[in-house]
Amino acid sequence: MNYISLDLEWNQAYAQKALAVQKRLECRLRGEVIQIGAVKLDDDLNIIGSYRITVKPKFFKSIQRHVMRLTGITQTMLDHGTPLPEAIERFEKWCGEDFAFLTWGPDDIPMLEDNLRAHHLDGTWLHRVYDLQKIFGRQTDNSKTQRSLEFAMEHFGIEQTLPAHDALNDAYFTALVAQRLDVAKGVAAYDERQGEELFSLVIGDADAGERGFPTPEDILKHKTVTAPVCPFCSEPLTPLDKMLHSKGQRYSVLLSCPQHGKSFLRLRLVRNFNGTWRAKCTILAADEASEKDYKRRLKESATARRRRPRRSQKSAGEAKKEVADPSSTPVE
Repeated sequence: MNYISLDLEWNQAYAQKALAVQKRLECRLRGEVIQIGAVKLDDDLNIIGSYRITVKPKFFKSIQRHVMRLTGITQTMLDHGTPLPEAIERFEKWCGEDFAFLTWGPDDIPMLEDNLRAHHLDGTWLHRVYDLQKIFGRQTDNSKTQRSLEFAMEHFGIEQTLPAHDALNDAYFTALVAQRLDVAKGVAAYDERQGEELFSLVIGDADAGERGFPTPEDILKHKTVTAPVCPFCSEPLTPLDKMLHSKGQRYSVLLSCPQHGKSFLRLRLVRNFNGTWRAKCTILAADEASEKDYKRRLKESATARRRRPRRSQKSAGEAKKEVADPSSTPVE
């Protein structure tokens, strides 16, 4: 199997223009890809090829000044670029048959998927992706901090000999960082974590053409949440405790199947481009440590709720009387 270190540069429109385009397309398009850069590595992480192409934008045609200053890509270069359908056809052919993408951070592939969707192009071939930023964190200081590519280069003593924010240059430096890591071990760790995921479904993805949910509460009433079934036997799963609400619109609940044991239903709620809501619903295998952590957090949440001061429930007449009575006004 080959690895393909991938980097993109994209143009952005100002908010009002971007929103108008997204409404017209009925899908998310936060930016439009204007440059694709990639470096191909073999199984031993030897560099065996490279790819770079400037893409002519269709929706955000005028390059934003900040993007031009950052990337050095001019309006003339964009005007003479290759339309995305043709650029992607060439790129997919160059990638070959058996490969996996290596990216620095989680943004490039979702951005490319958005662009393909806007052009009604297939994006299923982009599914095999490993975030080298995460692998770097686990294999250096075991940190979840999102380190920059420049940080990783400095960590390994890789000299910045080419300008940054060029898609091919950044892909090349990502490939050099990959050569200093145990990528095979990092990929194996990815696959092990994926094995814990028993079921995954996105509901209400208006960015992908579905009907979004008006509020988070509407998601919590959906049958995927209220009537989950076991991924193995399709029998109803029984909640063993209350739903835990965490920061960032995240929810989790411990479930049980008589035949296949305990699992977690986890939800991550996100806003769609049009203001509605979608959720990624995942069922994960539960173990002793995760169950213990869940119960601890439930207990902490319940304690925090008990400590919150209760609002005074007074009648409208009492409230008016207090406002009218000068003695009820605090004096400083």
